[in-house]
Amino acid sequence: MIRIVVDANIILSALLGGSPRFILFDSRFEFMTTAFTMEEVEKYLPRVSEKSGVVLEEIRVALSLLPLRIYRKDMYRRVLSRARKMMGHIDPCDVDILALYLAESTYLWSEDRGFEKVTPPIRILKTKNFF
Repeated sequence: MIRIVVDANIILSALLGGSPRFILFDSRFEFMTTAFTMEEVEKYLPRVSEKSGVVLEEIRVALSLLPLRIYRKDMYRRVLSRARKMMGHIDPCDVDILALYLAESTYLWSEDRGFEKVTPPIRILKTKNFF
């Protein structure tokens, strides 16, 4: 099973009916994200509800059903300063998700171009890579 760290924009796309909603249920993969990322997603749920025309509570239920393993900061704290050095100047909100990627030594699934500017380069998956 391939383990993949998932960024907020992928989760939001899945909730809006994008193709990530199918990929997230593919049993060949195990998807993980941070508690910080889930908090970020939560902030956008009213907008997702408005945009999709789906009641907010149903969006919350859909979010809870996504097969995501959620990691607390203590699970990746040891690489947080490294992630901050790599990503903090690009987008401080993405430091936690990069830290989880570094801790797990796997892939990061995101459509955020900021990750393409990270040095040294990281293994980024775009949604199109799954097809």
